Amino acid sequence: MTAEDKRRLLVALDSRAPDAGALRLLARLGGAGALELTCLYVEDEDLTRAAALPGLPEISLSGQVQTLDPQRIAREVAADAESARLAFDRLAAELAREHRALEHRFMVARGRLAEEFHRAAAASDLVMVTRALRASGLRPRLGRSFLGLVREPKPVLFVNEPWASGSSVVVLGDGPDTLSTAARLAEAEGLPLVAVGTAGTATPPGVRLHVLAGVTEKAIADACLAEDARLLVVPARADVDWPELLVSLLDRLPCSVLKLPA
Repeated sequence: MTAEDKRRLLVALDSRAPDAGALRLLARLGGAGALELTCLYVEDEDLTRAAALPGLPEISLSGQVQTLDPQRIAREVAADAESARLAFDRLAAELAREHRALEHRFMVARGRLAEEFHRAAAASDLVMVTRALRASGLRPRLGRSFLGLVREPKPVLFVNEPWASGSSVVVLGDGPDTLSTAARLAEAEGLPLVAVGTAGTATPPGVRLHVLAGVTEKAIADACLAEDARLLVVPARADVDWPELLVSLLDRLPCSVLKLPA
């Protein structure tokens, strides 16, 4: 079997390693054939450069103030990468027992996080980004950081951890490929599928339509909240500035988002 026969899946870590449910979803998107699963951890140069600035203070969540120590930061980054590797290897090994045609590896890169994600995505067929928990005062990286990924002509799944929250899968629009993908994922998750769209949007039997007044950030976000979405499935669109709208939704929505290509 050649490398061209495999579907190449990328897990880009913007937080800890993904949970088992999110990883299984990515494998389902990859299909039934051979999969090559790569997890990418980026030693962020923005952090290491900041740590090297003289006198720069670090404020902990408890309010403690101390001067940044570049060597301590380097040790903590290395320990965090090793922790992420161990967690990913364990989850990937579990997945490999279910999907035997799966190879997996963990990679560490150094650079600017969004740029390294974009570079790795160019050599991948599917991309998943794990985003930080919105808890304990932590702020996830802004959606605009991922504008390059959103513009990639391939599926990109943004997982707002924890994955197993919400009670429906929401799909935008009535394109047959988009509906088919969303229905397959909803069935696998054991959740109902709800379509959101303007009046007149066609839906298959058994799929309820949540009518939007217009395709706007607020209307889509309100629909996801009203339907308690676990996942929003969206296709690329030509009728709005879709990349800009999607990165804004990433900052606004608590649910995960799957962007499908046109």
